[in-house]
Amino acid sequence: MNRLEILYEQEVKKIAFTVRKVALQGERIILKGPRHSGKTYLIFDLLSTYKKEQFLYIDFADIRIDATIASHLERFLEAHPAIELLVLENLDFAFPLPKVSRIVITTSQRDFHLKGFDEVSLYPLDFEEFIAFDKKGGSDAEQLFGQFANIGTFPQMLGVSKFAYVQSFQQLLRAWYETPVELEILKTYALRQSTLVSVYAMFNLVKKHYKISKDKFYAYTERLRNEEVIFMVEKFGQKSTQKKLYMIDFAMRGVLSFEKDFIRRFENMLFLELYKRGVELYYLDTIDFYIPETETVIFSVPFLTPEMIERRLQKAEKMFAELGVRHVQAVTMGTRRNFERGGVAYEFLPFWDWALQL
Repeated sequence: MNRLEILYEQEVKKIAFTVRKVALQGERIILKGPRHSGKTYLIFDLLSTYKKEQFLYIDFADIRIDATIASHLERFLEAHPAIELLVLENLDFAFPLPKVSRIVITTSQRDFHLKGFDEVSLYPLDFEEFIAFDKKGGSDAEQLFGQFANIGTFPQMLGVSKFAYVQSFQQLLRAWYETPVELEILKTYALRQSTLVSVYAMFNLVKKHYKISKDKFYAYTERLRNEEVIFMVEKFGQKSTQKKLYMIDFAMRGVLSFEKDFIRRFENMLFLELYKRGVELYYLDTIDFYIPETETVIFSVPFLTPEMIERRLQKAEKMFAELGVRHVQAVTMGTRRNFERGGVAYEFLPFWDWALQL
């Protein structure tokens, strides 16, 4: 009980908050999202609308707090009727929740669910939000794209100097993955950003350097997927084939290795813009992204000339007809063009235009 008294008396720091696309509305909310996506900033902004005595904030990532504190919550809230809001940060276990006017829970576990709670997802910045975080202002979308491509999507990396960037990003990752084998697994996946992978092949690569069982490797991979650090996109209509791998931040590969490949990074950018908007997508042999719901196909073609893009499209047109595609987008680094052919609308447009019109 004494721990709860200490937490109740604790001052919550004020923050300079930049509005995100997600709002916390409702009485029972689970705010989900990968670590360092900005959940705590959203929570602190919410707390700023309450008086100090009206809320109790508990962060289970604080090593001074363990699960036993949950058993005292009911009595504590009864003894402090002024509390209207209970915030439980970084919760990854379920327990009988006390009666209180409003409860907000945050978690990085995609599979964490509670009956009667609305679920809200918050991800690291998309391009539109990145622009909103531009404190200088005055820069156009094309200029800011260069910064976005280099910095990535984690909000706390925006204020880091160029010289401290890699070290700061690595420190952030080490806070998540403490052991050398965990970091090696993450690095192994990151190096195969925007390529086809199988989990078994990844296991064989890691076990060359570290002693790890297949079961542990698979369990750890599932953890990365559940925490939405890695994503594996299925081939349309073929669940059992290799998956297309993407990372939660397209810049992660460059932080974990010296290897540079802007084409892969660019494709990962497109994936994240779509995924963060809840788009259900797949890949096919000649198609980067297929969205059945809107009968849309998207190609990642940053450096191809209009003529080369046209040749790539022509190779896929038979498949367009089979899938019933009505809209084809080629996302570029500057090329613009619109035309229609065979009942299909074609659009070539730069990333910064494409992302802002999603």
